[in-house]
Amino acid sequence: MNKGILKNILKGVLVFILVIIAFISLLYLTSLIPTKYLEKNVKESANILLNESNRKKVYIPYKNITMQFDNYTDALMINTAYSIDTSTPLYSVFTAKKNYIPNITKTIQQDSVSELKSASKYKYHNEVGELYDTANNNIEESFEYARYWHGYLIFLRPMLAIFNINVIRIIAITIFAILGMILFALLLKKFSIYTAIFFIIGLIGVEYFYIGISLQGMFVFFISLITSIYILIREDKIKSICMCFFMVGMFTNFLDFLTVPIVTYGIPLTIYFLIQQKERNLTYKEIIIIFMKTGITWFLGYSITWVTKWALMDIMYERNLIEVSLGQVMYRSTGNGANYSYLKVLFNNLYYVIVPLFINTFIAFFIEIFNKKSKINNPINQKIPYIIISIIPFVWYSILKNHSLNHAFFTYRNLVLTIITIPIAMIDFRFLYHNCRDNIK
Repeated sequence: MNKGILKNILKGVLVFILVIIAFISLLYLTSLIPTKYLEKNVKESANILLNESNRKKVYIPYKNITMQFDNYTDALMINTAYSIDTSTPLYSVFTAKKNYIPNITKTIQQDSVSELKSASKYKYHNEVGELYDTANNNIEESFEYARYWHGYLIFLRPMLAIFNINVIRIIAITIFAILGMILFALLLKKFSIYTAIFFIIGLIGVEYFYIGISLQGMFVFFISLITSIYILIREDKIKSICMCFFMVGMFTNFLDFLTVPIVTYGIPLTIYFLIQQKERNLTYKEIIIIFMKTGITWFLGYSITWVTKWALMDIMYERNLIEVSLGQVMYRSTGNGANYSYLKVLFNNLYYVIVPLFINTFIAFFIEIFNKKSKINNPINQKIPYIIISIIPFVWYSILKNHSLNHAFFTYRNLVLTIITIPIAMIDFRFLYHNCRDNIK
């Protein structure tokens, strides 16, 4: 084996081990926060969510539709944060129980191959009701949700010690707005107004500035924006783009609930290709190598981090979590044998993004009409990276049909990649950058 490749593999293994140790350490430390410090804000949050119901409805004026936001999962996240038992901190964060109340809980059900259940006192699955009853010591059945890392706890537990969910939402929306403005300014500086517009319309088109309303969906966009900003600022100083995407994959799995994880790959990759093509046209070979390097390392970071959680649970606490989780992956893909129409999956997701997709495509079409007199066009290899990125969400939907159909109210956000990259692929590259590169070879 080539010494350089072996060196990079060993470096990746070392980084992986150190990051996993950091993940576990952070979860352990935040689990030491006494639950009594969270009690007031958890009760206030439970009341707020109860008034809003499991599905918070928000009218989106620029689409003229009412969107559904996932209070259901937000309640689960707050419940998990509140159910940490500080007397067994490591065990608590690894098993990730909900509805757990010391000296009151009578039964604890382990994670299984199915949807996460609610207590038998409820007729329907009711996460908000469970949170309210847990906060008020009125529930006896607890359930483990150990298949995920629940890394969001390192932020949520400290914040719940100070704020209720409404204040947390305001903080999140403010941070998203700041990150969005920074990204827009950098895209404007590094590329052109058209590039910046395509990105911002794409983000607005998937309710980027509303995502802070939902704890469940925010972390993939935090990772995507922060990574994109990092690549734009450090474009000449990034020593290994492979290591960058490897760690992005790890952080995505640690923090996310399988919402729209490919966004953390596709948005930074789009920016990386724009940077690489700023001075020259990439060859087909170079494009393939970039996709292979970033795709494989992101996927390895994401998947190995996930499998590591299952393996640690099996080893430390004698659970059969690897088998259970793999069964859950199959369930999310096939729906346990149910016949899911791919066209229905596409329709349910595309429904939410027709307007922003049309706007970005129309802008690109208008630019091309304006550019008809020019004899210079993008070489096809200039377009290929963005065409490939644009179809990634459709591949995702074909693999996770069950998940993408039942959760279309948030999985449609995968299509931010399509909204951004289709117009980039359509127009002459001169409009993507400040400087005309007519003589580029």
